[in-house]
Amino acid sequence: MPRGSRSARSRLNCEDSGLSSTGRFRDRGVALLARSFFFSLRCLPRPLATALCRGLAGLVWRIDSKHRRIGIVNLDLAFPNKDRDWKDGVLRQSYLQLGDLAVEVSRLPGLSRGGVARRVRYDDGFGLEHYYDAKADGKGVLFLTAHVSAWELLPAAHALLGEPLGFLARPLDNPDLERWLRRVRTYCGNEVISKRLGMRRAIRRLRSGHAVGFLLDQNVQEKDGVFAPFFGRPACTSSALAALALRTGAPVVAGFIRPDVQPGSYRIRFHPPVRLKPSDDWRQDLVSATTVFNQLIEEAIRRNPESWLWGHRRFATQPRGTCDPYASGSG
Repeated sequence: MPRGSRSARSRLNCEDSGLSSTGRFRDRGVALLARSFFFSLRCLPRPLATALCRGLAGLVWRIDSKHRRIGIVNLDLAFPNKDRDWKDGVLRQSYLQLGDLAVEVSRLPGLSRGGVARRVRYDDGFGLEHYYDAKADGKGVLFLTAHVSAWELLPAAHALLGEPLGFLARPLDNPDLERWLRRVRTYCGNEVISKRLGMRRAIRRLRSGHAVGFLLDQNVQEKDGVFAPFFGRPACTSSALAALALRTGAPVVAGFIRPDVQPGSYRIRFHPPVRLKPSDDWRQDLVSATTVFNQLIEEAIRRNPESWLWGHRRFATQPRGTCDPYASGSG
């Protein structure tokens, strides 16, 4: 090999090493800041922590023009008959509830059954009876939920008031932050299942009679899902939950958390189990089941529109020949 080639390769290796070292340093710094922030929140009295986080969320709402625009497009699609003032108010409240979510995440470590029982309760007629009804089938239970209100509190509260579960989540790009968040999420006995290897682990949990949870309200690529109606518009939705329910026979329980009247308190609503019966048309079974799931999510959002994550490009993947609703000038 010519000496010049060896020298060039050596320089490239040094540059790559420098870049990865810089990236690791940055990741660790971001993780340290996040851990310090949430630890500080946990040390503050709840009213003060809530005021601080809501103030920060309100500031983000003012300066985050990109996601404000996405949110208004989504609200235009979901609530075409509402006026702009109503939509602006809903969008602002959805930002403020992210502040509430931050407070709840900060308090997941150290959460106790007594503490949860004082602040979280189930809706009358829509509580643990639906979970135990599904569990009685002996095939495990599949949970369906969405990014509504303090969604990180939902599995922790259910683990303490009901039973622990495993839930699928995409690992964060920052490995240091991912390790910290995994510890927080599993403090109450739950298991985080990486989406990269999730289906096998999920099936094992179901066969053991345990529960597995899915967040199903985010956009996916066409290869990973099916188009199912959502607020009257095609929404590409992960078909993983439907496929797992059809293959295993495990019932699906939709559960959502929302703020209660008292600040810092919440209510959980568990819907009756959905039991799927496969037909000879697998693709249509996936679409039909996912349509039912989207309807349940839509119902929860309509019940508390200010609690949903409106800034996500939920309708980004559209059928071929359909215009991008987020493109400039799209209606």
